[in-house]
Amino acid sequence: MPRKASRTASRPSVVPVQRWFQFLESQSAQDIALPVTVLFALLVRWCIGLHGYSGQGTPPLYGDYEAQRHWMEITTHLPVSQWYSYDLQYWGLDYPPLTAFQSWLCGAVATYIDPSWIALNASRGLESHTSKQFMRATAIALEFIIYVPAIVLFFRSQHTKMSWVARQVSIFSVLLQPCLILIDHGHFQYNSVMLGFLVWTVYFAAQESYILMAVSFCCSFMFKQMGLYYAPAVFAFLLAQCFRRKHGTVLFVKLGVAVVATVGVMLGPWITSVDQLQQILVRVFPVARGLYEDKVANVWCAVNVAVKLRSLFDAQSLVRLSTCATALAFIPSCIHLFYTIR
Repeated sequence: MPRKASRTASRPSVVPVQRWFQFLESQSAQDIALPVTVLFALLVRWCIGLHGYSGQGTPPLYGDYEAQRHWMEITTHLPVSQWYSYDLQYWGLDYPPLTAFQSWLCGAVATYIDPSWIALNASRGLESHTSKQFMRATAIALEFIIYVPAIVLFFRSQHTKMSWVARQVSIFSVLLQPCLILIDHGHFQYNSVMLGFLVWTVYFAAQESYILMAVSFCCSFMFKQMGLYYAPAVFAFLLAQCFRRKHGTVLFVKLGVAVVATVGVMLGPWITSVDQLQQILVRVFPVARGLYEDKVANVWCAVNVAVKLRSLFDAQSLVRLSTCATALAFIPSCIHLFYTIR
């Protein structure tokens, strides 16, 4: 009896989703695995979107949903020179240019369907059923255009390292990751676009396509500045490739050109005006507001419970302190990555 119990305990646990893919494999029905996963992921997102969002029906700002809708409004009706300066007290645009272009594109589609959804100033606080359906649809569409293909291709590229079942379970698990679904399709954001470009970055790294890796990473942080969280690791990885390869100097130059060209194209509409470039920088990195605001949690917010940083240091000193502390935190990992990457 103890032996049987021991054998049972030593067996690896099999989760239901794994049994599902094992069943498909046993029935030679692998072809339907990915479509079913994608359709199920789509269904979950749409169901989440049927519910409300933070700020709904709460004037005067109405939450992040209204921010995204308002950005479609201003990018559609105003010249690019005013995108980062128009009525900053009411959801002023504070994301990098690729987000602005995405808002403009979605705004163009909205104008074609129903211009009232993004009528300049008159549409503020609009929460009609059809406009909400449209906004929810844009979040899903962009995720399935950028994020989902990147996830699928990445795990499919791991065919020599993972079994078919393991790959399918991984795709299913990532696409059903609850945090991203709730933030993007419940609260309302487009984080999946930024993360999608980041996954493309990892995919191109695995394929040793380093120029495309650099371009996709630029798209990531030019869509949302949070993409810069991964910049030290990406920089260390690419720099290591330049030192380890036979024509490393050529690769270094190509990477530099790719980064400058990609960022330059996205900043193109403002490139001739130093004042407008400075305004974009101030809006994207609002350090004058402090290291944190409202209930946005980070380490500085936690430290401030015990040490009132704002009363001890001015804004500039806090920026320098946070920069040095952040650099000290990530530099050892980057050095380790540089010397261990192949």
